[in-house]
Amino acid sequence: MAENVVVVTGAEPREVLDALAALDGAGALELRAAAIVHRDTEGTLSLDHETGDAVSFAERHPRLGALVTLLLGPIDTLLFGNQLVSLYGAAEQSPEELAIGHLARTVPAGGTAVIADVDEPDPGQLDARLPGTVVARRPYTEVEREIEASREAGPENG
Repeated sequence: MAENVVVVTGAEPREVLDALAALDGAGALELRAAAIVHRDTEGTLSLDHETGDAVSFAERHPRLGALVTLLLGPIDTLLFGNQLVSLYGAAEQSPEELAIGHLARTVPAGGTAVIADVDEPDPGQLDARLPGTVVARRPYTEVEREIEASREAGPENG
């Protein structure tokens, strides 16, 4: 099994959620949590109203909630700001190479995406179920390390 955070773009969110639920029901993957996010034309991500506010979502789904909460921050901080980049050193790893930065970049300006925490033995099954979409994946352990590092760094480094 591969624990991944997936970001799916290029399809209606309800279609993506239905596909995830169907794969979960068939035992093809384990869906732990999912959220719909929107990026406005300014680059700011927001949680879909069906998902609820970030605080209640994080309480119900702490694993994915931590990532969603971090992604709701200013996109320039995620991609170019010093909080996450300073954790790894700008010379050693570019923001685009960071797992969280990569996931944030997959949601286009003016677009919508589904972010999900899944355990999938065969990632190709989700891809096959949603042809024509873009499915970005990052191992959950990479994302979790970055979330923990950002918490340890605290706001004084941001």
